[in-house]
Amino acid sequence: MERITEKRAEKLLKKYSKNSFAYRKVLQHVRAVRRLALKIASKSKRRLDKKFISTASLLHDIGRFDNPPGSKRNAVWHGVAGARILRKEGLPRHARAAERHVGSGITKAEAKKLGLPAKSYLPRTAEEKIICYADSLIFGDKEGTLKKLLERYRKEVGPQLVKRTIKLHDEIERMKNG
Repeated sequence: MERITEKRAEKLLKKYSKNSFAYRKVLQHVRAVRRLALKIASKSKRRLDKKFISTASLLHDIGRFDNPPGSKRNAVWHGVAGARILRKEGLPRHARAAERHVGSGITKAEAKKLGLPAKSYLPRTAEEKIICYADSLIFGDKEGTLKKLLERYRKEVGPQLVKRTIKLHDEIERMKNG
C-alpha cells in the first residue's frame, strides 16, 4: 500500500509548481479541501482511510500547475495531468483520486466529448467521493454551499452535472447517517 506523509505531499506540490504564487494559491486551496474532506470523513459511520483522504486531498490538484484555471479544457485536463504526475511518483491510488475529482466526476461519454482519454472519471471509492465532493464545495480556499455549487454547475455546465452532484451529495449524507 502506498504511503505518503502530508509533508511529502506538500513537497511534491512545490516540486511541480511553476512559481511561488501558483504554489501558494494551490496550497491554500488543497489545504481547505483537506480540512473539509477530513471533517466529512470524521462524521462518517464507515471505516475510511483518513490518512489517504488527507494526502490525496493535498495532491488532487497537482495537475493545476500545467493546467491553470481559466479555460474549459484546463478545467477538465488538470485531473488527468495530475494523475500522470502521481503515477510517475509511484502513487497510483492518489492518481486515481486526482483524475476522478473533477466536477462530480466525468462519464466516459463526456470524456470523449471533452477530448480526454475515453474512460470513466467518476469517483468510485468512498474516499474518492469525499475528496471530489469537498473539492466541489471549496471556492478558492473558502467553503461554499451546495446551493451555490448547483447554481454554478447549472449555468456553466448543465443539468447532467447538477444531477450527478445531487447524487454525490446524497451519497455523502448516507455515509454520515449509516
